[in-house]
Amino acid sequence: MNKKTIQDPIHGNIPVDEWIIRIIDTAQFQRLRRIKQLGFGNLVYPGANHTRFEHCIGSMFIAKNLASRIDVDERAKDEIIVAALIHDIGHSPFSHTSEGLVEKYLGLSHEDITEILEDSEIGDILQDKGLRIREVSEHVTGKSGINVACGDIDADRMDYLVRDSYYTGVAYGVFDLTRLMNKIYFEKNRLIIDSGGLRAAESLLISRFMMYPTVYFHHVCRIAEKMYEKAIERCFQDGSLDALQLRKMDDYDIISFLRHQKGYPGEMIRMIDSRRLMKRAIYAGLNRIGVDITRVNPRKAEKEIAEDSKIDSNYVFVDIPPLEDSGEHKAIVNVDGEIMKLEDASPLVASLRSAQIEVWKMGVYTRKEYVDKVSKAAADYFEIEKVHKQKKLDEVLPIW
Repeated sequence: MNKKTIQDPIHGNIPVDEWIIRIIDTAQFQRLRRIKQLGFGNLVYPGANHTRFEHCIGSMFIAKNLASRIDVDERAKDEIIVAALIHDIGHSPFSHTSEGLVEKYLGLSHEDITEILEDSEIGDILQDKGLRIREVSEHVTGKSGINVACGDIDADRMDYLVRDSYYTGVAYGVFDLTRLMNKIYFEKNRLIIDSGGLRAAESLLISRFMMYPTVYFHHVCRIAEKMYEKAIERCFQDGSLDALQLRKMDDYDIISFLRHQKGYPGEMIRMIDSRRLMKRAIYAGLNRIGVDITRVNPRKAEKEIAEDSKIDSNYVFVDIPPLEDSGEHKAIVNVDGEIMKLEDASPLVASLRSAQIEVWKMGVYTRKEYVDKVSKAAADYFEIEKVHKQKKLDEVLPIW
């Protein structure tokens, strides 16, 4: 079978089969060249201009390494490999930034790719190869039971942490990827980390823990994302754009579209273009918030804070990042023949779960000239100065 080689700064030379090249060369996959991996991350880290395109190729490389150890036939292995390759083709512009709106208006996440594959060039290539679209889709969503493309510790996560660290220049995302891959094996199709890979797995979790406040949830990125999100939602409301159109666009398409919009959407994108962003009126951790943050409706909060501040609610942005279980601590490890969860094998991993709550921050953003009055109104709304006790993890994440 003919092979080509892709030069990658993270993994080096990646050999690629001819049928995979056919998928990479489709318009659907090439679109990923025009979707930044970190959304507005380059507003903070100028080197963060890498895209979903190279991340997907890197994920495929890792998945191929892992799939070679699974006791399934070649077709099933190819389905795992291609799932890792195309797992992000459902992303809207600026990666996760648009995802909440697409889910709200279409009921679809970026992992819902079945309808994208059906009646498409990629779908035709898969069928020519004898691969099953349903099985590929289930690998992407994590429903297949073989958690290589989507799982607690998977090819996606292993690639993006190292890649994002490289392009941002932030060293926190570095861990021993080669050792971790080499210490993974499969038993009844279940991914298990051998005891020799325990420290590498711990390092991955530490990397993720450090990268979130430093890169993924950096306040400048969050502010730009909220401004963009409100601009898009305004376009949905006035009928100039719909969620299905957005899902098919790339970063260049949507920026060009917004630049031609009058009123609020055009104003927001011009501010992002010139990096004249909203400022923080409130930036607080859970231990300083008196209300039950899980019950707060951000749009309702924005209106009430704006009303108290006597300003337009378009210029109040309430940002409540998700309080969610990242899942890696549930990965399975083999310690001296005993199979257990990673968190049970590692006190460090168990402590990281509690530490996650320490770095979580809620933000309220507004124009520079409104910061003082919005800060006061938001502090009253969220009872910011009325609580001083430290909240425990199980008080805010009872599902854990």
